[in-house]
Amino acid sequence: MPSEGRPQPIDTAVIATPDDIPTADLWLLADRRERHTAGITGRSASDAPAGDALAALALGTAIRRVLDDQEQHLVREGLRHGATWVQLAGALGVGDPEQARVAFRTWSQQLPDDEAAEALRLAGDGRGE
Repeated sequence: MPSEGRPQPIDTAVIATPDDIPTADLWLLADRRERHTAGITGRSASDAPAGDALAALALGTAIRRVLDDQEQHLVREGLRHGATWVQLAGALGVGDPEQARVAFRTWSQQLPDDEAAEALRLAGDGRGE
């Protein structure tokens, strides 16, 4: 177990779906995923339990969700600090700045009204096109 001292909830959770995953730092989720992945790599199908594959998949999904959410928060911070859509698209590895803007606008719809209004204002100001 990677946690020092007493086991953390992520260390002892039985994971088969993303809903089974307790709140934990990303590095703990990634470590647990790596342990499950290592548990199936190089083993024959009869020796590797399906639970390791399911846990690794569920953990990957949870990690991706966190990163996707953090990504859009960082786009917002970039906009607040003067980044252009061209710069943001480059940092995201997206060729089209409009694609980055559309993803950000879609994400902003889940925010509380005051934050969504700010995000839409930032998204729609046309900087850097």
